Amino acid sequence: MIRRLTLAAFVFVAISLPVRADDDVVVVKVQGQGISKDAALKDAQRRAIERVNTEVFSKTKTKDFALESDVVISRASALVKDYKVIKEGSSQGIYSIDIEATVSKKLVDATWGEVAILLKQLGRPKIMVVFTEIIHDLDRAEPSRETIQLDSILGTAIERKLLNLGFKLVNPGQMKDIDRKKAEAAALSDDTAALKALASSYGAAVYIKGTSRASGPQKTTAAGVDLNMWETDVTIQAFWTETADAIFSNTMTGTRGGSRVAGPAGARQTLEKTGQKLADSSVYDLLEAWARGTAGGQGDIVIEVGNVADIKQSIAIKKALEAVEGVEEVTKDGAKGIVKYTVQTHMTAENFTEHLVEMKFDGFTLDVEDQKMKTITCKVK
Repeated sequence: MIRRLTLAAFVFVAISLPVRADDDVVVVKVQGQGISKDAALKDAQRRAIERVNTEVFSKTKTKDFALESDVVISRASALVKDYKVIKEGSSQGIYSIDIEATVSKKLVDATWGEVAILLKQLGRPKIMVVFTEIIHDLDRAEPSRETIQLDSILGTAIERKLLNLGFKLVNPGQMKDIDRKKAEAAALSDDTAALKALASSYGAAVYIKGTSRASGPQKTTAAGVDLNMWETDVTIQAFWTETADAIFSNTMTGTRGGSRVAGPAGARQTLEKTGQKLADSSVYDLLEAWARGTAGGQGDIVIEVGNVADIKQSIAIKKALEAVEGVEEVTKDGAKGIVKYTVQTHMTAENFTEHLVEMKFDGFTLDVEDQKMKTITCKVK
C-alpha cells in the first residue's frame, strides 16, 4: 500500500507538551530520526518548528497553506534559536536524537510572512520524477531474479506529495514509450545529460532521479513471526534542468528491513518503510532550495552575452551587473565573443531582466533575447 508522503509519516516518540518561557519563546521536546546524526537533528528541528508552526497559524488557512507551511518547516535549522541534546543513538542504520528546542514564535511568524510573499512571486516549476526500482530476489531462479521497473513506490510517494503542494509534474504515463525506456536507461547509467535533455523536452525545470534496490530475502523469525529480511539501498538526487547543477543528493545504503510478505511485494514493502524518511527529507530539501532561489546554485542567475567585442566591453558589462542592488557577486567566464556571467542574487531571473533592459553603456546596448527561470540570453548591439 502506498502511503501519502506527509509529516505524519515519520515515527517519533517521547514528545512533551510545549513549555513556555514567555509570550514569544516556546520550548519543546521532540525526537527526530534519520539515516545519519545530522539528518536526525534536522528532522528533530523540523518537528520543533512544526509544533510551533501549527500553534501560530492554526486559525489561518490560505490557498497555499500547505506549501507555505512546508517551506517554513524546511527552514527549521535557521528558525530554531537554540537546542540541547537529551539523548541520541542508532539502531539498524537509523539514528534517533531527542532534543529540547527553543523557538521564537515571532521569528516563525515573520518567516511565514516572508514565504507567503515569496511564493506569490515564484512560479511553481514543472518537475520530472524518474525513479527506478530494482528487486533482486534470491528465491527466484536465474535469469529472472532481478526485476527493474519505473513504477516505484517511493517515486510515487514523492510525486503525490509534490502534487498535493501544487507542483506540476511530467506524467510518466503520458511519456512516449521510447522516452520511458530512455529515462530508465539514463537513470540506471547515471547519464545526467540524457535526463537533462528529456526533462527539457517535456518542459520540466527540475528533475528528480531516484534508485531504490532491495536484495534478499534472508529468512528469520522474530517473536514467533516469520520474516523476510531485505537489504535496501536508496539514492535520491535532484537537478536544475537549465544548468544541470545538483540541488541535493541523499543516499541510504545497507539498511535492513523485514516483511511478512514473501517475494517482490514484500521487498517493495521493505523499501517503503526504510526509504520513507529519505523521501520526506528530499522533498524538504527541494522546497528549501526552490523557495530560496538556490536550485541552480547559491542564488545563481546565468547571463550569457553574445557578440562581445573585446575584454573592455566584457568588463564594462560585469561592472554594470555588480552595480545592481541585490547582487552579491558576479563571476565572468570569457573575454569576448560569448561571455557567461554568473550572478549571485536572490532575485528571480524575471526580475533581474528588468534591470538588464534598463542598463546604459557607452557605445553599445544589451538586447535581451530570451529569459528562463535561471538563465538570461543577451546580445551586444
